Amino acid sequence: MSISGRTRHYADFYSLNAALTRSDDRPFGIVVGNCQAESIRVLLTSTLAIDTIRVPPAFEWTADDIRHVTELLPRLDVLVVQPIRDDYRGLPAGTRQLEAQLARSAVSVRVPALRYAGLHPYQVIARDPVDPSLDPPLVPYHDLRTIVAAAQGLEVPVDHALTEQALRDSEEESLDQLRHREDHHDTIRMSDVLAAHPHWHTINHPDNATLTALAARVCERLGIDSPVGDPGRELLGAVEAPVDPEHARVLDAVLRPDASAGEWRLSGTPPTTLTEAEVARAHLEFYASRPGLVDNALVRHRDRLELLGFRL
Repeated sequence: MSISGRTRHYADFYSLNAALTRSDDRPFGIVVGNCQAESIRVLLTSTLAIDTIRVPPAFEWTADDIRHVTELLPRLDVLVVQPIRDDYRGLPAGTRQLEAQLARSAVSVRVPALRYAGLHPYQVIARDPVDPSLDPPLVPYHDLRTIVAAAQGLEVPVDHALTEQALRDSEEESLDQLRHREDHHDTIRMSDVLAAHPHWHTINHPDNATLTALAARVCERLGIDSPVGDPGRELLGAVEAPVDPEHARVLDAVLRPDASAGEWRLSGTPPTTLTEAEVARAHLEFYASRPGLVDNALVRHRDRLELLGFRL
C-alpha cells in the first residue's frame, strides 16, 4: 500500500508506537491548534528541554486522526492547545474534550489563537456560504476595500481615506478581541506583546518575534528555563502582505527590513510578487459569481467597516 505525502509528513503521529519509544526523560508533548501550532512546537523543541511530535492542524482532523489522538493523549506529559470548541467539525476535538483524556499528572497549557489587524486594517478572512473552504485566487485573504467595491458594482477597489484615529481604533479593537479570548479561555497572555505594534506577515501569521515570545511564555509556564532558539527562517512567512509605511508611522511600529509597501510576496520556486492591483482584479472577478460571499463579508465585518469609516 502506498503512503501519502501527508502521512509521511506526520509519520510520528501515524506510527505512535515508534514515536513513543524515547531514550530520555524529557517531558513529551504535542501542540494542537491552527497553522500557528506547528511553529510554536518548532520553537519549543528548539529549547532541547521537551520532546514533541508534529500533529496535523485541528482543522484537518478526520475521524481516523481522532483515533490516533485518543491513543496519544493519555501518554503525554504536556498538551499545548489553542481554544477549540466542543465537538469541533463534528468530532470530539474540543480543548476540554482533549484535556479530559490526559493523564492526571499531565499539564495542559492553553495558548491564544493570535490575530492582529494593526498594520493590515483592511485585511480580513471571509467565507463563501456555499463553499466555506474556498479561498480567493492568488492570496487567501480579502481586502475590505475590494469587498465594498464588489458590493457597489465598481471595477476597482474603493479609494478609502483612513484617518489616523480610525487606524488606532482598529488596532485597539484587535487587541480587545484578543484580551477577551485570553480571559474567556484562560490562556497565556499575549495582548501586551501585540500592543507593541509588531509587523506580522498577515493578520493571522505572526512574525518570529511574536511566536518566540509566546513559546517563551509556554516554557515559563512549564518551568523550562532553556532559551528558545532561532529557527533560521520566518516560520509563517510564506505569504507576505504589503504594509503602508504611513500606517507604521501612525502606530509607531518598527517594520521588518523586508517590508513591502505595494506588493504581495509569495514563497515558492521561484518566489512570486503580485501588485495590490493584480490581486484586486482577480478578487473582483471572483466575487462577481459569488454574491453570497460579498453579502456574508459585509455582515460579518460590519463593525470593522464602520470603525474604519466606510459609509455603506
